[in-house]
Amino acid sequence: MAYTIAVFGLGYVGATSMACLAKLGHRVIGVDIDAAKVGMASRGESPIQEPGVAELLESAHNAGLIGATTNAADAASQSDLCFICVGTPSRPNGSADTTFLRQVIETIAQTRRETERCIPIFVRSTALPAIHQELISLLEVTLQKSQPAAYCVHPEFLREGQGVADFFDPPRIVFGCTDSEVERFCADLYPGIDSKVVQTDPASAALVKYADNCFHAVKVTFGNEIGLLANSFGVDAREVMEIFCLDTKLNISPSYLRPGLPFGGSCLPKDLRGVVSWARQESIALPMLEHVSSSNEAQNQLVIANILRTGAQTIGVIGLAFKDDTDDLRESPMVAMVEHLLGKGRSIKIYDNKLIPDELIGANRRFALDSLPHLESMLVGDCARLVADSELVVIARLGLDVDFAALPWRRDQVVLDLVGLPKDMEIAADVHGLYWPTREGSARLKAVS
Repeated sequence: MAYTIAVFGLGYVGATSMACLAKLGHRVIGVDIDAAKVGMASRGESPIQEPGVAELLESAHNAGLIGATTNAADAASQSDLCFICVGTPSRPNGSADTTFLRQVIETIAQTRRETERCIPIFVRSTALPAIHQELISLLEVTLQKSQPAAYCVHPEFLREGQGVADFFDPPRIVFGCTDSEVERFCADLYPGIDSKVVQTDPASAALVKYADNCFHAVKVTFGNEIGLLANSFGVDAREVMEIFCLDTKLNISPSYLRPGLPFGGSCLPKDLRGVVSWARQESIALPMLEHVSSSNEAQNQLVIANILRTGAQTIGVIGLAFKDDTDDLRESPMVAMVEHLLGKGRSIKIYDNKLIPDELIGANRRFALDSLPHLESMLVGDCARLVADSELVVIARLGLDVDFAALPWRRDQVVLDLVGLPKDMEIAADVHGLYWPTREGSARLKAVS
């Protein structure tokens, strides 16, 4: 089904979207406060320099599929739906300036109220979840509940210089819809484009865009810091990173890209310290790598603080080693957590079926006994007993042959989920996620943020 779509903002994203939507057969009305941009779009000329856009606009103009105007209300009133592509530039303090975004939403909301038409809004402009919530509230107030919000956060993933190619071959298409009134338009927006489509809530959709760009920034910085390190040894950094990228099992993959416990073990902390120590010795600035350990430690301290905030005196810990299917305690974040809680006078019981104190050897044994000299007295062989005897239970590992749903949970018991329990797992307790919603909604243990 072809729609009439008003595209607000004829900058890089808007002009590219206008051209590509018309290519898909939609009729598109471009909207901008800049009369020069509007004039160019009206004539089928591209207001931006982007490969392929000028040709698509010219073709769409010849087919009578595009127009442009400076009158935002008029464009909205003629359209089946609106695409918002206005800029959200940085203010001097670093925050996003959402002035134009708010103005457009206000205009569309007023038009919807006056015409008594529910014109869905697809926001491609980048803004944080809190901004979108404010805009959704603005819509609801203006419309006075006469219409659903019909608001969708629809992030774009267009690279400059590759915008047209990325539009027609996106890595995924994300819709964060408020209701079915806007959701029903999603299926027909991109006919013929074969891509994974994700339907989620507006806040999650908004944050995906920031996760993308922050990670891209991290990757660029990481590559350059490894370049500095390589150069200090007379090594060709290009060769190092080419070999690095060959590992699509761990390096260039979803591995480790999950929220959860801080890292630990015998390798990552040691090797990171070694690199940072060398760089300092050689006066090489690696600010990102230098701050990784402090960020990692901050995660552990936040979890500890949230545990202490509950006031629980008896605490059960399920999983002590730093990863599944191992008894390696070296620099395990859970060992540091237990050590801190013991120092605060808490009574701790631990269940870890891979951990047998008499079988710990070498550096692993030394680390365990130096950190937790009374480890053996804290270990229990029955996870059900640990749950029954604890006010608060910390779930730090899943791979321990434990049927979590069958344990003797109590409604008055707090469970801190550090691993991301399956959403369909029923646990009859007050379960709180680390960086995900709680199960019961209790405010006693605030999620780490």
